Amino acid sequence: MEGRSAARVRNELLAEMAGVLAATDTVRRQAGAEMLVQDVSAELRLSLDPRQDQPLGLWSRHLVKRCAEADEGLQTLARCLNYAEQGSVNVLALWRLVDEWEATAFFKDIDLRPLRPVLREIRSTSLLTTLARRASHSRTQELEAWCDTGWEVFLHLAGNNMAVDELPPSMAFLSLAAEHLVKEGRTEEAEDLRRWNRKQARLRGLTEEMAGWRQEDFPPPGEPSLLPAYLLIQFEPDGVDPDNFWMAHWRQSDADGWHPLPGETVKLHRDELPAAVDRLVEQAEERWSDLRQPVVIEFILPWTLLAEPVEWWHKEADAAVPTPLVMDYTVVVRSFERLRRTAWHRPWNNRWRQLKDRPAESRSFWSSPDRSAFHLERELKDDQQIVCLVLSAPPGSDSPLAQQEFVAALRAGIPAILWDRGDSGTAFREAAGDILQERGLAGVLERTRRWRDQALALGPEGWHRHVGRHLALLLDDPERMPGPSTAGGGSDSAG
Repeated sequence: MEGRSAARVRNELLAEMAGVLAATDTVRRQAGAEMLVQDVSAELRLSLDPRQDQPLGLWSRHLVKRCAEADEGLQTLARCLNYAEQGSVNVLALWRLVDEWEATAFFKDIDLRPLRPVLREIRSTSLLTTLARRASHSRTQELEAWCDTGWEVFLHLAGNNMAVDELPPSMAFLSLAAEHLVKEGRTEEAEDLRRWNRKQARLRGLTEEMAGWRQEDFPPPGEPSLLPAYLLIQFEPDGVDPDNFWMAHWRQSDADGWHPLPGETVKLHRDELPAAVDRLVEQAEERWSDLRQPVVIEFILPWTLLAEPVEWWHKEADAAVPTPLVMDYTVVVRSFERLRRTAWHRPWNNRWRQLKDRPAESRSFWSSPDRSAFHLERELKDDQQIVCLVLSAPPGSDSPLAQQEFVAALRAGIPAILWDRGDSGTAFREAAGDILQERGLAGVLERTRRWRDQALALGPEGWHRHVGRHLALLLDDPERMPGPSTAGGGSDSAG
């Protein structure tokens, strides 16, 4: 696979980037070009020429060349263009060329484009994501919006970091892509990729790393994982205004381990939370369009939001008939206060191991309004087989009893808490008895889902009269911890 000279490769890439830039609506307008120059100049701390009366193509080429001379200059140019155009076709095209520029530099200015025809034919999002994760040892969890074929994924991985004595992710990706092509019966194309890879390994002194690269544990493409994907959504109190919250979120779809990817953290008013969740769910679905795993949504809620029926918030809320989240997903609640209060984590981990390893020996406990919080906590801590507490009052209210019960459960490390958000009386006791039936708590999530399905079957006209509409389940798994968020100001405890 021989190609163009190094100088020609660089010059043609710069010319293509300049052409993409000149075609953007931002640069075509004088005000947009000035703003782009201001943003790029500020981030790179460079003095860049304004557009003025220069021909657009010439000015764009000059701007691209100046950015190429600066450290991370082209990435900065693409990022600043995105500020104005928010994922436009031209922004994505520019990012693809920036990745190719970086990949060309990584491979010592050789022409990579002979690889393009075969790699561009690999288009399955789920396959590409799996290959990228495997090649990067799970450091790449999701693909960027512009990485829609094997060619773009290869280029993007070439700019990724790698550990010492590790095969570069881009070369590992080619190896996995060749393996896939063999399974597709395209052995000649696979051998072309392998031959190119072997040559690069020799040139870079990576022959041993290439020889040690193993594909035998690579999961067969197209085989759905039994493990669900997770969308974790956390609301952290602002700490100043009680009606404002920091919303953080993480996506996790790696079947090989727990590697949640953080999203943007934003500050919102309480009334804005349902609509913001609707947008997050839509964005996750767009990223997971080729995913074959089930999806679980976990809400990490502070005390003040525990009364919110988050399971019944809507997706596609602007549609004529919005869809409650519980129709499409398993939805559970988690405690923000417990997550932040690390002094409560040891008993929490111990109780979770009891529930996970010995579900048949685990049991539930029903709180009663005439039991003091002190005695409730003492009884919970005396019996390590208790892993679920049924509250006598719904949390998230001004009730001192409800708050004390909830804190007692958190201190004792109880991972599962069940309560009634409505006033269902006997119906709730019947539902809770079924959910926590004696044969073990292993199916608590599925049995809760069945009661909610019964409410769904009544439709919006009747589900408010069904106990399944008001069931709230907190199921807190300490093995699924979110990463750090950039928000601040949350309280340390529920009390």
